[in-house]
Amino acid sequence: MVAAACTKAPPPGATGSTVVTSATGSASSSAPNSASSGSAGPTTAPTSATGSAASATPTPARSTPAAAGPPACTTGALTIEVQRGSGAAGHQFASLVFTNASPTACSITGFPGVALLIAGAPLGRPATRSGQGIKRIDLKPGSKGTASLTNDSTCNAENSDSVQIIVPNQTEKVVRPLRFRGCTMTINPVAAA
Repeated sequence: MVAAACTKAPPPGATGSTVVTSATGSASSSAPNSASSGSAGPTTAPTSATGSAASATPTPARSTPAAAGPPACTTGALTIEVQRGSGAAGHQFASLVFTNASPTACSITGFPGVALLIAGAPLGRPATRSGQGIKRIDLKPGSKGTASLTNDSTCNAENSDSVQIIVPNQTEKVVRPLRFRGCTMTINPVAAA
């Protein structure tokens, strides 16, 4: 014997349509019936057998996260050296060498802070950043990164006795010996050695 169909109240927002459920539990929609709702307004789209209506909201695209790398090198994890290079007409050169002295990998991204000192006081202005692009440099234990420092030595200023260095994205200051004229300096970002 087939069980009689029963009529359920339309779901909210489904004016003018009647949902009929059979004994098997599947749902179907009948044609709009303005008499049952008392209104002759527009009807909503019929629901599917699962009871869900098609969504008009697009699903946002998922972005792929950037590849995770090692954490930033702290100042304490690095050995920092200054290697004076050969000079050229009107210029002095030095390389700042950052060696990962820790037992785990770390990374450096960007420009170091650089300022000349004489007897502990600032000499001239801090180095300005060059126009070179930056990229993350991953340093395994014992690996090195370098940043090139160029000085326009034509200003006839005093010579420094040391240089103050700040590792990119850190705040601790490290002082190393360096004899440079207190002229305009340019620093490049840290690159793989």
